[in-house]
Amino acid sequence: MREILFKAKRLDNGECVDGFYCCIGPVGQEKHYIIPMYASAFYGIEVDPSTVCQYTGLKDKNGKRIFEGDNVYDPHENSIYTVEWNENNAIFQMAHDWRRRSVETAYYCEIIGNIYDGEGGD
Repeated sequence: MREILFKAKRLDNGECVDGFYCCIGPVGQEKHYIIPMYASAFYGIEVDPSTVCQYTGLKDKNGKRIFEGDNVYDPHENSIYTVEWNENNAIFQMAHDWRRRSVETAYYCEIIGNIYDGEGGD
């Protein structure tokens, strides 16, 4: 059974937080929260909904969780890929220019940033 986790940028300080995602409020006035895994009661951190990314269920070569939107460095190809969701095939994949490949090969890659921080881009 895989973990269903998300990460997003906090509204208060712009740092990333990961945990469980929830959206509360009337339509058009929703507030988006990440509830950290360490929270013992409802403790939500308000996040920017445009930065919410889902965990792929995989880790990089350093044991860091790989999320949608992460930029990963592939040492075999000397290339930087971005992890994305493929709606048509319902899978996470790694994308670089026109190339697409399974995120399952990311175990030997290293996360170097993400698309929201502008780190590790081409």
